[in-house]
Order: sequence, then structure tokens, then C-alpha cells
Amino acid sequence: MKKTMAFLLSLCLALCLGGCDIPLPGFVDYDVSGYIQALLDSSYHNSNERFMSVTGATAQAAAEYHTTTVENAAVSFCNAYGLHPSEEQMGQLQEVFSQVLQQAQYKVREEQKVDTGYYIEVEVTPITNFSDCSAQLRVLQDQAQQEADALNTPEPEPDDEDEDGDEDEDGWGDDSWGDEDDGEETPIATPAPTPVPQVDVRELYLAKVVEFCRGQAGALSFGTARTMALDIRQTDAGELQLDLNQIDTLDSIVLPFAAG
Repeated sequence: MKKTMAFLLSLCLALCLGGCDIPLPGFVDYDVSGYIQALLDSSYHNSNERFMSVTGATAQAAAEYHTTTVENAAVSFCNAYGLHPSEEQMGQLQEVFSQVLQQAQYKVREEQKVDTGYYIEVEVTPITNFSDCSAQLRVLQDQAQQEADALNTPEPEPDDEDEDGDEDEDGWGDDSWGDEDDGEETPIATPAPTPVPQVDVRELYLAKVVEFCRGQAGALSFGTARTMALDIRQTDAGELQLDLNQIDTLDSIVLPFAAG
């Protein structure tokens, strides 16, 4: 019976994340903190065994929690710093943040039964590498601009020379003027075509950003631990409700982004 209740509660919580409610008979002895631990392990660490055991979810369904969390992290990073990556670059950023989140540090404390439902504290040690990186990204942007300008600047063409290899001060050879009545028209110089830039500065900049993020993922730093309370409501009908905004807030504590 308790296993059945565990499945129903997990299903209820999962659907509540999408804005739905499911009636559930009231009870007081369910391991709500165990469910939250399993949910966070799946979302951050991509460790799904406990979540699958608690909810009966398939491996594919459980893995979607980590995929969604990683996608949200990549989008939040780009929004914070005004980045517009290509689809390929976004995929590369998602790979980086998957690696980062799998090193997240958090601890779920025992749930407390309260009049409104359940109260659970989660202690989180934030990953600080990607918080306020505006200065570093500006340096990368300047580097990308300088490199693109250098690569896109055409080599100067040599000036015309006379037979002796000498030039006049005006850049014309000795016989450049010719005779006035030689009967031949002076050819009109065809302007050189404008060179097409070979390097896109935006692409170069974003490539540098991806490499910067990869470097940060390999040497994570952590801030001061913070405690966040999750408020899980239980209605008179026995429905348990977990507000998605609380999970979003928790995500922003685990991996904060802030543009300075």
C-alpha cells in the first residue's frame, strides 16, 4: 500500500510541476523528503535510480528532468549575458552545464508536517563560476573583434614599378603619361572588388564563450551554503502541490547567473 501511495504522490507532484492537480487520499507518514531528494538527484546529478524506484518512471522519463534543467540553465546563461548562439553552440553549452550540474552540492533535510502540508529545507552550496562574468566576456568580445579584423583585412597590393624597378613620387612610371597624340586611350582603372569578410566576429566570440565555459566547468568554485525552504501544500481533498516557481528559485541558487 505504501509503495502504491509513493507512486501516486510522485505522479501528483510531477504533474503539479506542469500546473495540474490530482486528488490523493490524505496521509501523514509519506517520505516527502525522500521524493525531493530523488527529484533533485535526477534533475541535477542525472542519477535516476532512486527516482525510478520511488515513482516507477522509465529511465527515459526520469532522464528528462536532467535534460530540462540543463536546457533551462543554458538559456538562463545566454539571457543573462545577451548571447545568441547557434543551435550547435547551444548544444555545446548544454553539454557544459550538464557537466557542471552533476557536481552540484545540496542536502535535503527531513520534512516537517505542518497545517498546510509539508515544509522541507534544502541546503545548497552555490556554484559561483558563472555569476557576474561580464568582465571576462567583454575581454573575449574584444579579442574576437581584434582577431576578426586582422583576418578580414586584405593584404595591400604592391604599387606599379617602372622598368628599373623605381617608382615616381606619384606612383606612376616614367612613361605613364605617354604622348598626347599617340591615338590611344588611357585605360580606366577598374576598382578592386570589396573583399568579403572571411570570419564572422559573432561566431568567433561565441566560440570563445563556449571554451571559457568549458574551462570553468573543469575548475568549479563554490560559495557560501544557503538554505531554501520548499513549501508543499496539501489541500482538503488530499492533493499535494509543489509550486514550479520554488524549483526555479532553487535552480537559480544552485547555479546563479548575474550580469554585472
